[in-house]
Amino acid sequence: MEIKNGIPVSPGVAIAPALVLDSESFRIPRRFIRKDEVDTELKRFELARTKAIEEIAEIRDSVHSVAKDEVGLIFDAHLRMLEDPLITREIPEKIRGKRYTPEYAVSRVFKKIIKPIKEINDAYFLQRVNDFYDIQKRLLRNLLGQRAHDLTKLDRKVVVVAHDLTPSQTATLDKKMVAGFITDVGGATSHTAILANALGIPAVVGLGTITSDISGGDVVIVDGKSGRVIVNPDDATHSKYEARGKGYIDREKRMFEAAAKAERTTRDGTAVNLYANIEWDDEIEQAIKLGGDGVGLFRTEFIYSKFGAHPTEDQHFEVYKRALGMLDGRPLTLRTMDFGADKFASEVGLEREENPFLGCRSIRLSLRQPHLLITQLRAALRVSMLGSVRIMLPMVGSIEEFRQARMIYENVKSDLAREGSQFKPDVLLGMMVEVPSAALTIDSFMQDADFFSIGTNDLVQYTLAVDRNNQYVANLFKHTNPAVLRLVKLVIDTAVKHNKPVSVCGEMAGEARFAVLLLGFGLRDFSVGPTSLPELRTLLSRVTVAEAVALAEKAMALSAADEINELLEAEVERLLPSEEFGE
Repeated sequence: MEIKNGIPVSPGVAIAPALVLDSESFRIPRRFIRKDEVDTELKRFELARTKAIEEIAEIRDSVHSVAKDEVGLIFDAHLRMLEDPLITREIPEKIRGKRYTPEYAVSRVFKKIIKPIKEINDAYFLQRVNDFYDIQKRLLRNLLGQRAHDLTKLDRKVVVVAHDLTPSQTATLDKKMVAGFITDVGGATSHTAILANALGIPAVVGLGTITSDISGGDVVIVDGKSGRVIVNPDDATHSKYEARGKGYIDREKRMFEAAAKAERTTRDGTAVNLYANIEWDDEIEQAIKLGGDGVGLFRTEFIYSKFGAHPTEDQHFEVYKRALGMLDGRPLTLRTMDFGADKFASEVGLEREENPFLGCRSIRLSLRQPHLLITQLRAALRVSMLGSVRIMLPMVGSIEEFRQARMIYENVKSDLAREGSQFKPDVLLGMMVEVPSAALTIDSFMQDADFFSIGTNDLVQYTLAVDRNNQYVANLFKHTNPAVLRLVKLVIDTAVKHNKPVSVCGEMAGEARFAVLLLGFGLRDFSVGPTSLPELRTLLSRVTVAEAVALAEKAMALSAADEINELLEAEVERLLPSEEFGE
């Protein structure tokens, strides 16, 4: 049994065999073979090894004519590795003696080779590790004959183990078969983490070397609340976490029942709106069931992962139309595409950028390639005839950017009118506040923007200069940093003063410990992952505005993020006591 600790990003407990994906998404399909399969599997391994030798020899011979001899020597070394007794004897011994599948035997032997080399922590030896990875991949490629199975079409429950998962990969996981997932890299508010929460899949990220520490078929426990991952647990630990997983499900059930009975106001009668953040229109049904008052953030970039780089206006329209139909009169806020070189780059053909978080992303990309924005705006305006729609622009950093986008928006309305297309002329155009420059100058936007939604994930990242996806600095990413809280309060205060709608749609809004604080700041509209809705509804129905204001004043008087966090957690325990809901 081995215990690993990472960054918890999506609560719950998952227990299942590991499905390990390497950088090429290979899957180790199973661990063991029957006795009568041994000879066949030994021959299959030898064929794969022979094929690997032939491929490497061919590469070596071809580079001799175009490169220095030293380059060819690299492949000579690869060939010698494939003749090493660790490969030629130990792998067959594991197939014959332990009845491992060839794929699993390759995985185990190469782990045995690579791990001690990495532990030396010497630059020269670390470079050699890539040679072993190259050979391992070549053997697996020849054994499997193809890449991993599609993660949307699994035939059994698994815990997915990967270096990282892209947002589009995460969004299309088979929720019935993926019990949980764990990754080498990532942060608490990465887009992958957000999606895991939305899908209700237990997940832990930032585990460092988990893909090289686990083999396909190993039994894995994922505790998405504590960040603990247990590999090949003993019977007692297995039973303990099975009970804990059931306890978590029971807690969610009790919270849902409590939310169903709760008032849709604070304890002193102040109305509070809870909206859902979604990626796909088919999430709306669950969001409404869990008590959502509508959709406060529809991440429309996922449409591109479904239809490709250039979804048509009609494809956008049909998705928005389905969403409005399921909302049955409830409001829908469409955020225009939030692309960048760090996410969905391949979907729209973005070039690699040295620092994508500070590059051509979101509104900057929309203004640089206005045809993409125009397509979305046309579809959104046309669908406004079918329900309550608002349009929101992401990553606005200056009033000049917003006014330029507003001009495009007005031109689109003129074009639709000239064409005779029907739309509501008063569809609101708002913006996300997730760049410190926008937060600090929020008063300058009050005449131009119709509403505001604070994206706390990026606001924290840019305010604190902390990459939210970097496991080495994830501990510095804190919503309770006083600088962040002052910016959030400034935006809410200014919007309330000017009578402009304002919400928080970042992960901060979905965490119980921050909800009462935001209420005390004056926030009345929360937009969160659907699974957070019952807990927030229950929590906010149990507190008065006066209590929330008093808590906010105490928090703002403190100077340390951890002190503020302790204060907020104590308030949550008072309102949602552990003995009532358990874990």
